[in-house]
Amino acid sequence: MIGWLFGGFAVLVALNVAVGIALLMAVVVAMMATGTDLPLAVISQRMFTGMDSFALIAIPAFLLAGEIMARGAMARRMVEFAATMVGHLRGGLAVVGVLSTMLFSGVSGSSVANTAAVGSVLVPQMRQRGYDPAFAGAVVANAGVLGSVFPPSIPMVLYGIAAGVSISALFIAGIVPGILMVVLLIAVGYWQSVKAGYPAGERASVPEFFRSFGRAFLALLTPVLMVGGIVSGILTVTEAAVATVLYALAVELFVYRELKLRDLSAVMTRAITATGIVMLIIAASTLFGWIMTIEQIPQTIAEFMLNLTSTVWIQLILINILLLIIGTFLDVAPGIIIAVPILAPLADALGMDPVHFGVIVVINLLVGLVTPPVAPTLVVGASIAGVSLDRITTASWRFFLSLILTLVLITFVPALSTWLPGLFG
Repeated sequence: MIGWLFGGFAVLVALNVAVGIALLMAVVVAMMATGTDLPLAVISQRMFTGMDSFALIAIPAFLLAGEIMARGAMARRMVEFAATMVGHLRGGLAVVGVLSTMLFSGVSGSSVANTAAVGSVLVPQMRQRGYDPAFAGAVVANAGVLGSVFPPSIPMVLYGIAAGVSISALFIAGIVPGILMVVLLIAVGYWQSVKAGYPAGERASVPEFFRSFGRAFLALLTPVLMVGGIVSGILTVTEAAVATVLYALAVELFVYRELKLRDLSAVMTRAITATGIVMLIIAASTLFGWIMTIEQIPQTIAEFMLNLTSTVWIQLILINILLLIIGTFLDVAPGIIIAVPILAPLADALGMDPVHFGVIVVINLLVGLVTPPVAPTLVVGASIAGVSLDRITTASWRFFLSLILTLVLITFVPALSTWLPGLFG
């Protein structure tokens, strides 16, 4: 069964079949080839069960909120505010790219959405000021990873459901690692900008700074209200997601007024399409994971890795390597739903905190977003910058190393992930 399951999936992915379809077809092929006693009707039953979760309502809501803010004025005003803070530095627009992505992360929950929203505003400005287009695309592509680290993080929602861990705790656990990633990405972007001699912008005056802050205030308030509602216990994650949509709609339609009623059909279409893709992947991944569980594949892999070495830090390195390989070829959603059943028993045997392990899983798979050959955020960044994937990959390697350094620190310093959730109880 295991050979047909993973072999069939690998072949289908190599043939460029969509991940959700490949997962489903691999299960069907494995069931038919091995003559299992399981009826084919179990396929639809398990897929429906995988989507039958109240917490999953948060995913379409967060995707819709991100589309509303990207289509309206919120994303642009966040970028403009970040520019007034650090745009006067040499290579300041690279720093602006990271800060803007961090700010926009508080509403989108999606790395690809972050890259597209911030990149479409920032990359043209960087090119006009003489930045190398490949470097400009690399900045927003690697910073786009932040979209799924800070709350609301759709991968954190998926891990929480798959592992039975508090989603609120996972949201809070991502904050400190996210800040660490921001610092390292800014350091790399600034150093490369100075080395390349990219120009500094004009320093914003104090009145200009406060005007920009005032223009962006309602947009900046969005993540504060959302995270505050979750942490205080007033809102569940799902309720916070819906509240974010309503708040973003109200601000864009009645305050900023750059989003028109006629635009909502396009916004809804994009959000519905993205939701359909994600939910198909979740349903198929749940089925795939269920088959692995009844075949005791996770337990077999866990026993193999535990017998391989008794040294905990080597086990952690092996876990990270396996997750990086999975993230290179799979999108984050199927990666989580496939990897968690395999590695959760091993993490439990090593005595790892499930929240800490969740952060490790999510960030490993997010690094895959900037790791060729798939690298969706690199593809989006290259498209916006008008460069080839080879060029943007070459320009990204220092940013990539900063993400790997973050991963190492998070893995071997658990307090970076567990301190803040513990503080909030």
